[in-house]
Amino acid sequence: MKFIKFLILTATLSLVVACAKTPTPENPAELTIFGDVNRVFSENNKGLGTLDDFMSIHPEIKVKVIPEYDEWQIHEKSLKVMKDPTAEQPDIIEMPGSWVAAFTHDKLLMPIGSWFNKLPIADRSDFLKPLIAGYSQNDELYGLPALVGVQYLYARKDLLPKSGMPHTLDELVTTSRFIKEKFGIQGIIFPSKGLNLYKFYYTLLQIELHGQKSENRLEAHKSAYKNFAILVKENQPDYEKYDHATAEGEFRSGRAGLSINGNYVWFLLSQSAEVGFPVHPKDVLVDFLPVANESDKKQNHIWTRGYTINNRTKHPEQALQLLHFLTSERSDFYRLKNKYILPARKSAAIYGATLPGMSPKPTQAMYEQGEQAPEIVKVNQSTPGWYGTASATLELLKEALAKGIPADSVAEKMIQIEKGLSN
Repeated sequence: MKFIKFLILTATLSLVVACAKTPTPENPAELTIFGDVNRVFSENNKGLGTLDDFMSIHPEIKVKVIPEYDEWQIHEKSLKVMKDPTAEQPDIIEMPGSWVAAFTHDKLLMPIGSWFNKLPIADRSDFLKPLIAGYSQNDELYGLPALVGVQYLYARKDLLPKSGMPHTLDELVTTSRFIKEKFGIQGIIFPSKGLNLYKFYYTLLQIELHGQKSENRLEAHKSAYKNFAILVKENQPDYEKYDHATAEGEFRSGRAGLSINGNYVWFLLSQSAEVGFPVHPKDVLVDFLPVANESDKKQNHIWTRGYTINNRTKHPEQALQLLHFLTSERSDFYRLKNKYILPARKSAAIYGATLPGMSPKPTQAMYEQGEQAPEIVKVNQSTPGWYGTASATLELLKEALAKGIPADSVAEKMIQIEKGLSN
């Protein structure tokens, strides 16, 4: 009798465990997404590609968004919470691919390579290949890209010299000076508040490295800082004033002749007439960023955002389903309604071809196939010590600008930072 009771108890416990492991609409798995998700996936929005759509397809899964819009807060809070064994854990974390190295160093992310390799080839091959590589570390995949931002060079047609659009960094400086002297407005404007100052420098560094036949980081740093210091000091000595919104507003209001900023500004220009800004798309040329040398191949400088899974999630299978949805074509349709948000999938070039965000040359080229397509340079993709390198570099840039440190000395200190954080 005791044995029969034991079997009944064992069967009951097994049933309870089985039920706990198999979510149902009555007992759903509850997943959380942490990051800058609300601008794309608001919990209150309905329709194809929304979180409401996902939960209607998967009634056994409930999704909650924990929004955080500051990129560095996402980084810091995620690391702190995920390293704390007592803290409530998010299941999905929105992050650039450049963070993967730091998070996988502490084994915080769930590897998804074997799952991804089992997806249909049409699904896998639809992602822009360089972006998949950005979410990989030591031959393992830890996340998928969802959004792409492209950096453009904007220029007011009526303010350019006879030589036209600047195509090299030297021409960028010359054109900026020409506009400032002739028209009395800012020659060039770009986001430079906070870590955006580092990102601007990092972009110039990548341009200089690309222009070399063999990599010489010391010389690249010298040239990058020389151009960086000129562009900041002559245009934005009060660089902390210019966040993204301020920079794009200044350009659309006609107070700058050139701008380096993201693809969303092109969409905002299309709305200028509606909100009273004097600069409209017909007034503006948009192109790739300048190169170091006239003969250099054009490059697309981009930032990426995507999703990873917490290695401590209680619902790995359901988290994979949500990750797949967040980076799916179905969600791309929803993103493209925003008109400037560019998906990480190549198919976006087909069904988003008529949208304003798809019209500039750099964007069209990003989705091209074949050897003629421009190389992709990720502006938030760097070494495993990326965050520490960025922070130290930013402090050096601020000090160098304030004290007028020569480019040679700055370059030597840049190399020291890189060596110190790579050891």
